[in-house]
Amino acid sequence: MIRHPLRERMRVSMHLNEGYTRVVVERTEGLGLADGGVTWDMPTRMIPPHLRCLGSRFIVSTEALRPEPGDTAEQLRDAISYMVEEVETDE
Repeated sequence: MIRHPLRERMRVSMHLNEGYTRVVVERTEGLGLADGGVTWDMPTRMIPPHLRCLGSRFIVSTEALRPEPGDTAEQLRDAISYMVEEVETDE
């Protein structure tokens, strides 16, 4: 699998079953992509409790993964890691 560093500002849009939270990549909102924004389903446990409210904003640092032949879904899930940072009020 090929890895690329990625850092994006996110906003919580909804909570899902099975311990996941849907977040919107703010940079993509209003660009006509995927109904107006690209979303990620993140494990809720990776988001600090005080940032889990709907509308909360934060920055996620991770690595974009590009699967290669032979990579399994389990390997991809295990390879994903997130670092969540609070957004400063003046950003």
